[in-house]
Amino acid sequence: ITLVSEDIPHSFTLPDYRIQKRVEPGREVVFEFRAEQAGRFEFYCSMTADRCREQGMTGTLIVGPRPPQ
Repeated sequence: ITLVSEDIPHSFTLPDYRIQKRVEPGREVVFEFRAEQAGRFEFYCSMTADRCREQGMTGTLIVGPRPPQ
């Protein structure tokens, strides 16, 4: 994942995977993780006292079952 902010500090928060990455304005943060659990997982920006969540900075990570080998 490449996380970029152009205005204020933001974060990528994915509680079910215990991930929280912060990015400063004008910067980018690159990170990887393995989504090993199937399901639907909410992610959001947790900065500025939840104002970002109120403005719709949320999403859903959808992880399908692992295909048979």
